[in-house]
Amino acid sequence: MLLSLEEKSALGCKAARDLLTPRLGSAAGGFKVKLLLLYPSENLHALKGCSGPNLPVVWRSHKEAWVATSILQEWFVHFCPAVERDCARYGLPYKALLILDRAPGHPGNLDDLSDHVRVLYLPEKTMALVQPMNQGIVATFKAFYPRTVFRLLALRVGGRDQQSVVLDFWRDYSILDTSYNISESWEEVPPATLNGGWRKLWREGIQQDANRLHVATLPQILQDILALAHGVGFREVTEADVVELLQSPGRALQ
Repeated sequence: MLLSLEEKSALGCKAARDLLTPRLGSAAGGFKVKLLLLYPSENLHALKGCSGPNLPVVWRSHKEAWVATSILQEWFVHFCPAVERDCARYGLPYKALLILDRAPGHPGNLDDLSDHVRVLYLPEKTMALVQPMNQGIVATFKAFYPRTVFRLLALRVGGRDQQSVVLDFWRDYSILDTSYNISESWEEVPPATLNGGWRKLWREGIQQDANRLHVATLPQILQDILALAHGVGFREVTEADVVELLQSPGRALQ
């Protein structure tokens, strides 16, 4: 996060290497599955006593923190019932199209695991350009995360000594806290942003004003982060610093 050099030194912080793999909601923007969160270590003290179903994310470990075939297959089994419940909620037939990037860890036999969910892999040459998650959804999600964390920090600071509280906050901040804040940030991503992500694959499915509402979201989040940072004592943080944080791969989720 936005730590000063002095605080980084005091805490002995190292850049986190957690890999978060969020899964997209429906084109209508009203459906979100639990995020899949991968971490290199399997047994963490912070998660002791926490059962998987009660966690706000689907937690899995992998030594390289990437989506292995077995992990994606397991996630798919979790995904299908969630889709079925959402279809039933709206009185829709249980049919869905899951779009994935073509990657080494993505098996080609997921279709065999469900009669109701078809899996489509994007062409390698164009997937980075048309993948819905790359059309502002990930950027918005990553922006919500530091805002969520700074809000918690602001509540902790109150009228007390800022430097002491900030140091204690980061010392106590665990991977369990991260998972809850990541989940909350994902829930904050508005339906218009999810819907607007489909503009390159399914223009007919874009709802009116989705793109306009999405464009208006990020600048407001940026200003919120800046105000919160200043409020907890990070007076030297500029708008350019926040933009750099949000545009740097991985850093906004550290």
